[in-house]
Amino acid sequence: MGKDDKKEDSGFGFKDAAKAQETLRLLEAHELNYRRLTVRGLLGRAKRVLSMTKAEDKVKNIKEAMEVFEQWLAELDAGKDKTEKKPAKKEKKKESSASDESSSSDIDMEAKPDAPQQAGLPPDTVPGLGFKDAAAARGSLGALEGRDPEYAKLAVKGLIGRAKRVLTCTRDETKLSNIKAAITILEQFLSDFESQQLGKHNNPYLSLGLLRTAHKLAGDHVSEHQRAFLAAYSSVRGEYKRLRTVRDAAGPHTWDIARNQALKHLKEKYANAKLFTDKDAPTAEHLQMLLWAYSPEPARTKKHVPETHEDRKRRSDSSDDKAKEGKRESDGSEERKREGKRRRESSSSDGSPAKKTKE
Repeated sequence: MGKDDKKEDSGFGFKDAAKAQETLRLLEAHELNYRRLTVRGLLGRAKRVLSMTKAEDKVKNIKEAMEVFEQWLAELDAGKDKTEKKPAKKEKKKESSASDESSSSDIDMEAKPDAPQQAGLPPDTVPGLGFKDAAAARGSLGALEGRDPEYAKLAVKGLIGRAKRVLTCTRDETKLSNIKAAITILEQFLSDFESQQLGKHNNPYLSLGLLRTAHKLAGDHVSEHQRAFLAAYSSVRGEYKRLRTVRDAAGPHTWDIARNQALKHLKEKYANAKLFTDKDAPTAEHLQMLLWAYSPEPARTKKHVPETHEDRKRRSDSSDDKAKEGKRESDGSEERKREGKRRRESSSSDGSPAKKTKE
């Protein structure tokens, strides 16, 4: 890969998903801004290498690595893993004034977005995550079970980071012992995550526009559960992270878990199925996965399957029609005012001489 080999020698690389995940682990020792710039740089290099690579297995591996990096950046850009500087100041104040409360409270890993972005939408963080003791840690892992693996890993890392900060300002021996026990359990989860390569079970989401197209292509071959998923995805405006707190009426889980359960079955069932026809259209088997906003080959899917934005277009057209109608009414009102003024002026000019003559 030429210059790109140097990057591989430094420990960072993009030859496959495992290398990308290893790169992210190595980058954890660096500042957040450095991590972001490095990942973006690797993505740029990976895209250049793709344009010169013809071997299908290498192309597939590099694309999988790119998906790992893109997923990481997506979490970052959505407000996850904000720079440690701003939260640190707030957390120090909270921890110094009420460290015992911090150690026992439920902790959300992710920074909350601004209020205007949340208006009318459910939250995108799983509630009930904590680290006050071993039971709280196990409860947190239970709450994350069945969710997107990469999200679970980020959430646990966030809990460990906060737990360690709380340790520095807690003097109660019992609470110190409890928090350390919780950290041990959470760190064991991360160790198992890496050794079992759970990240490869992540099911990246396709856009809401592609999901709408899949419904059109599938026609009558859509289950009620898949229709309900489309409704849920539409209700959060295609922001898949918010499905973590939207409950599936057909079962006990939220939609992110329900989706992963459905895809686990489909991925096993169609493990060797052909995904595209000779005309690059998705096959019937592939469509069943697309109806859950997932594809084993997302890049090729995005290239050959167009998005459907008809709902947005209708809303836009409706708004335009209302605006045009309002403008016409406004113009008509102004014209009537001007006509009335001309009549009054005309009447006034005709009436003045008549009065003088009469006098």
